[in-house]
Amino acid sequence: MNYKEILEYIHSIPKFNRVLGNALLEKLLNKMGNPQDNLKFIHIGGTNGKGSTCTMVSQILTEAGYKTGLFTSPFLKFFNERIKINGVPISNSDLADIASYVKKITEKYDAFVSEFAFDTAVAFEYFNRQNCDFVILEVGLGGKLDATNIIKNPLVVGFTAIGLDHCQYLGNTIDEISKEKAGIIKKNSDVVLYPIQESKVFDNIRLICQEKNSNLIIPELPTLPEPYKNSFEYKGTRYDLTLNGRFQTYNAVTAIEIINSLLNQGYAISSDCITNGLKHANIEGRFEFIAPNIIVDGAHNPQAINSFLKSLKSLNKKIHFLVAFMSDKDYESIINLISDYAISEKSKITATEINMPRCLDSGTIKNIFMKNNIVSDINSNPISAFNEVVKTLHKDELLCVIGSLFLAGEIKKYYEEKNS
Repeated sequence: MNYKEILEYIHSIPKFNRVLGNALLEKLLNKMGNPQDNLKFIHIGGTNGKGSTCTMVSQILTEAGYKTGLFTSPFLKFFNERIKINGVPISNSDLADIASYVKKITEKYDAFVSEFAFDTAVAFEYFNRQNCDFVILEVGLGGKLDATNIIKNPLVVGFTAIGLDHCQYLGNTIDEISKEKAGIIKKNSDVVLYPIQESKVFDNIRLICQEKNSNLIIPELPTLPEPYKNSFEYKGTRYDLTLNGRFQTYNAVTAIEIINSLLNQGYAISSDCITNGLKHANIEGRFEFIAPNIIVDGAHNPQAINSFLKSLKSLNKKIHFLVAFMSDKDYESIINLISDYAISEKSKITATEINMPRCLDSGTIKNIFMKNNIVSDINSNPISAFNEVVKTLHKDELLCVIGSLFLAGEIKKYYEEKNS
């Protein structure tokens, strides 16, 4: 199968398998010769900041001269973004070749798995064929039952900020969700936990680490300059970031402690590699300026939106929000947070929607804003909505595209193609 055909096949696979757990994935990987058993993993879970933290760790290891695989989800513009080595996405030909191989094994041995599990198997095979020194592995959903949790003994387990999201699958409380995410903790491992969490998260992770005889590492809080300008100090060393947003400093200290765990295990990584890795690490769609007056961000749950708005406020700019939300997210809480910001900062809002079944219609968004005494514009076509806002954007205003990674990706892709 060629690249186009294999992508169509991948996206035709059901997102969730009817059989709970990883028994079918285990069967598939076993028939593939268990490529994951030849790899060294840094396994990173959480709710918000996983992609950024994974990217930071990957960039540091790349700077140190290691061949570093990176598996993340979802993609922003192109599927290949999800599977990278040293920051370079898998080629169309390699993806077609390896995914076709995995497809044949799947069909031959009746080991049909979910779309994400299939993608995970493709990534393992690619990284193994390429003889990667390390693989940074981002949890897809939850932890205990996630496809990535098929691995046996990660070098380090990391957790970013844990909050409420995917409640229909993981539970309705922080207690339930943090226990589910903690399912990736293995015996006798180093576990690095993002330093700002609800108390129940700290309690649950600490207890499970004790049960598994694992070493829990909680980073110190970084020192931030005021006004914040993408730099921070940690344990006496100054670091600069390309990634925007104050919240990225907490992802960064989590990444630093993950690297410190590898140092303690005997891997060679210089302090310059850490400094340069954090400085050069970049991920699209996270508080990203695609133009001097346009920000796109994929934040799509209350915790992420709240962090985004705190960083946004420090810019001291008038804001025009272009928003869309998925109907299976806690969109009412998100809209309430944006409403509070809009009222206090006199922001403008335009509601739109993405052409996909899960997306909340823009009329519903407008009605919820109206309940909060905010009059929003409405345009169901995101590209048309974007162009209309840009056309009327004042020179002292910022346009913020927010609420869904799908919206961020669509606008970013359109803007780049238009200006290429």
